[in-house]
Amino acid sequence: MIKVKSLSKSFGRKRVLCDIDFDVYDGETLAIIGASGTGKSILLKNIVGLVKPTQGSIYIDDIEITACSSKELQETQKKLGYVFQEAALFDSLTIEENVAFGLRTLTKLDDEEISKRVTQCLHMVGLHNVELLKPSELSGGMKKRAGLARAIAYQPKYIFYDEPTTGLDPIMSDVISDLIINLREHLKVTSIVVTHDMKSAYKIADRIIMLYQGKIIFSGTPEETKNTDNPVVRQFIEGSGQGPIKTDRTFDLEEL
Repeated sequence: MIKVKSLSKSFGRKRVLCDIDFDVYDGETLAIIGASGTGKSILLKNIVGLVKPTQGSIYIDDIEITACSSKELQETQKKLGYVFQEAALFDSLTIEENVAFGLRTLTKLDDEEISKRVTQCLHMVGLHNVELLKPSELSGGMKKRAGLARAIAYQPKYIFYDEPTTGLDPIMSDVISDLIINLREHLKVTSIVVTHDMKSAYKIADRIIMLYQGKIIFSGTPEETKNTDNPVVRQFIEGSGQGPIKTDRTFDLEEL
């Protein structure tokens, strides 16, 4: 179980997150939605220990990672799989080397065991015979799946996804959503998914929370999200330019 308590994060005078509180229960998939710049990815990086909060606490399996030693944090992070927004594959390594990277540096598995684990993970995400290819030889959707294979290679208890469907066409986005569901069912993992993709969020999530101006303004099931009368949530899920969420600027047709 993950617990986030009174979490705030500032960069200089700019406060990105303000007094965030929520729990994620074992086996649950939680989707975090919100407009660009609301702190979704920063929240995710705080939870996995890549960024340290300004104040507040984060607990993973009753270990307060915001106050534990570096060694304890590293041990806890072995339970975590992280899928980066742009896959973050090493261009100079093959797909096999990318997926095996953490296994080779942080485990005592021998080459045969690592090779077997890599193949299993690639097959789980629908990739076959790509081990010797470089990332540049893969499509965007294949790169996403390779990044997911790397995240599950550790056999983590928790998986964190940062915009897993960004940049993909609708069909491949749905494939990735199905993969997230299948991994939850087969690996019994708990997941947090940061996303702008409402179709995906409705499909994969048990619960959805929305960030706005650094705070959680809504929490509910997908059905409750669809039917909410909260004007901020409604504007976001409907993709409307009109409402309380302001864009950076409005365009004057005379300027074009």
